[in-house]
Parts: sequence; structure tokens; C-alpha cells
Amino acid sequence: MNTQPALWESLKKELKNVPKLRNLEIHFHPEKCKGVWQCYNVCPVGCWTPDHSTRVVVFHDKERCIACGACVLQCPEDAIELK
Repeated sequence: MNTQPALWESLKKELKNVPKLRNLEIHFHPEKCKGVWQCYNVCPVGCWTPDHSTRVVVFHDKERCIACGACVLQCPEDAIELK
């Protein structure tokens, strides 16, 4: 029996509680973004979308964000904060 799908669903439910427990959230400063899109590449839950026309990333799903900080660590322009 493959338990991976059930385990993943359980994990996704728990991950939604992480930002609330840590009292942290992502703050994005689009004016600093230079379109490197490393945040998009590392986000484990898909909160970022590159906008090819403006060369700026879009933070589009705040409710989905788990505030893991991966995007913060990868942004070379300091356009993303976790606070």
C-alpha cells in the first residue's frame, strides 16, 4: 500500500499552520525586484509567478505561503522580507 499521497495531504494541512505559529509573514517590495526569479524557483508551495513583460515577480498567494523563508534567502535584491 502506498501511503505517500495520504502523508503529503496531512503534511500540507500542517504546513498551513506554520506561519500562524511563528507569527511571521512575507513582505514583498516589488520596486526592488530585478526579475532574477530565484524566489519563484525555490518556493515549495508556488506563491510566486514571474511576469515576463515587466521582468518582476508577482507574490500572488499570501494564504498559501508557509513563511519558510526560502525566497528571502534567495533574493539577491533584498526585495523580500520575513517578519
